[in-house]
Amino acid sequence: MKRTAIHLLITGLLVSIWSFAENSDSLSVKQLADSSIIISQKTLPKAELSAQKDSSGKDTVIKTLQIPDRASMFLLRGRVIDAETGLPVSYATIGINQLGIGSASNLDGEWSLRIPPGGASLKLNISLMGYTSQVLNVANLSEFTTIHLVPSNFQLAEVVVRPGDFVAELLSKAYKAIPDNYPTKPTLCQGFYRETQRVNDTLFLYFDEAALDVYKNTYKNVRNFGQIKIEKSRKNVFPGIDSINNVRFYGGPHFPNDLDIVFSRWDFIKPSEYKNWIYEYVGVFKDSLSEIYTITFRNRKMPNSNFQGRIFIDKNSMAYVGFELERAGLDPLSDQTLSTSEAYVPGNTNIKIGYTKRRGTYNLSYITYKTSGVNTSSKIRTFKDIEYITTGIKTDSVSPIPFDQQFDYTDILSIKADNYDQSYWKDYNILQESKLMGTQTDQLYKEGQAIQELSKVYNKEITKEDKVLIFLKRFTFESAVGYNPISYRGGVHHIAYGNASGNASVSSQSFGISTLDGTRFELTKKISIFSNISTTLYGMSQFDFDLGMNYRFSLAPSGRWIFLDLGLAASTVNSKFDICSIDNPDKNLQIGSTTLKSSTIDVKAAESGFGAKPTINLSVRMGKKYELFVKGSYFLPFIYNHKYLQFKETSGFFLNRKSAKVDWTNDSNLNFTVDGVTVTEPRFDVKPYVFSFGIRSGF
Repeated sequence: MKRTAIHLLITGLLVSIWSFAENSDSLSVKQLADSSIIISQKTLPKAELSAQKDSSGKDTVIKTLQIPDRASMFLLRGRVIDAETGLPVSYATIGINQLGIGSASNLDGEWSLRIPPGGASLKLNISLMGYTSQVLNVANLSEFTTIHLVPSNFQLAEVVVRPGDFVAELLSKAYKAIPDNYPTKPTLCQGFYRETQRVNDTLFLYFDEAALDVYKNTYKNVRNFGQIKIEKSRKNVFPGIDSINNVRFYGGPHFPNDLDIVFSRWDFIKPSEYKNWIYEYVGVFKDSLSEIYTITFRNRKMPNSNFQGRIFIDKNSMAYVGFELERAGLDPLSDQTLSTSEAYVPGNTNIKIGYTKRRGTYNLSYITYKTSGVNTSSKIRTFKDIEYITTGIKTDSVSPIPFDQQFDYTDILSIKADNYDQSYWKDYNILQESKLMGTQTDQLYKEGQAIQELSKVYNKEITKEDKVLIFLKRFTFESAVGYNPISYRGGVHHIAYGNASGNASVSSQSFGISTLDGTRFELTKKISIFSNISTTLYGMSQFDFDLGMNYRFSLAPSGRWIFLDLGLAASTVNSKFDICSIDNPDKNLQIGSTTLKSSTIDVKAAESGFGAKPTINLSVRMGKKYELFVKGSYFLPFIYNHKYLQFKETSGFFLNRKSAKVDWTNDSNLNFTVDGVTVTEPRFDVKPYVFSFGIRSGF
């Protein structure tokens, strides 16, 4: 453990020194641009350098060299930098709107885009909020293009601000314009997701990557529904971190729906919630194409523990084009004592969300999510970064993702992902890996060994804890209240057996209330094994045990998860109804081979059976981990069904009390009358159907 800690420390120091040397080179903006040209020349010999005017009149450095054959799919690469500072521009959207495909620049400003045949004659759009957008001809671009984005100007709005109502009116207009600005029909977006965890700026612990299908049913409703499918995924865990990386991250691939503020209708954009938030108008961003309103927000009651940030709204269309959010947590510099009652203490969280207009509507373009936290067992702070970009949008003939292919909220990508493969994404548009990630392996390993080491995947054999977690995640537990129809015809009862006898006035009974507790174990998303135990609270005494199998259907494939479960179980049912008590003066009542020695004997009408029980279950997923359900069942006593009277002792230790069964009509020692009429048939009947309503939850 000490050697591992020293190893991590030395590695972080080496990478930090390298990073400082890389970033401390004092080049001018022109030198930076020239240096990118030199790199391009080395990468692509026989290049001829030229300039193409962007929409602001600024020369964009391009290599207009011998353009290769683009009759088949081809790859464009490049870098986006700030035209004034020469610094990399991250998360600029690069795409071809006519095809609905795109990518984004990474932390180093680098980007790549795979373009299908026929794309060479189209336009490449480059945009980022706060910068002047550009449109370039794909035909004029070489395989590597450095793009200079000009920062847009910021000015105070030239509007008359009416106290108290201008911001609310502005926000209300934006909210009402959502159906005009965002898709009102189902869309299927292709996206790229990356999740990394690190202990400092240069030392990574692991990364997960995935190509996603992101289904959105519509933006026009207040309550919208999304689905996620993992098309392809990979992971790598660096060596020596087993004692650090024991906090698992649930549901990250759902961020493209959950953190899509407009789609998910977060509270601070809802007019009904304005009273709970404080808004302030800041001003307007201006560039050659649009003007963007900027509004800050924070929660009125809990400004620090809730999200706060900025809203960006296009002045012409009134579309939300971006959000910046932050939430306070445990500060990295804080010496606050950690609570040992929690396994993980969260730190500060920062989120940025951007939208891009494609094919006439705005769609989610990118998400960056940065957070930190302290593992209380290791006392080590880790930093988690999540990045998502939309790489393609499909609007025609869009179908929901089949339920059994959906990535569940309780799934963990770091467990499910495949092993590292260097050529994994050759057919996908992705967010390029940053230099920091690529450099770590060069620092850790000798030249030529990096890919070999990455491909080992150090957590190929999952831990015992992971195996337990995977096993437990297959369980769900349910609890319900049920209605049990029963029938017992009352009256003045006289019951005698041998020397024991008694009289009682018994009321008629028509229903019972029961509780149900059950467990499910998922074999697949559609097939599960279940067991239920049911006991009654009112009306009678009953015990049921079921063991069976369910098959699940998704009834609302594009909306809220609504399921129909059809099941069949082997079932045993034992029902009893209290009639009266009789006196046993001799304390030696003999029934068959059983002697009852209690001075008082309870008499119950009873029914028991063993058979099959078909079930039908309608459930609605209300949250990430729980469902509400209505369940009906019908008991078929194929093998055994017995109706009888039970005589049971009332004194002594309850586990040692003896009981005996007597048939209603086949025992000559039984004298049973109701209202003076001899009983010759059972008066107790339990209906075979039961209805229950309850809740089901899991890990």
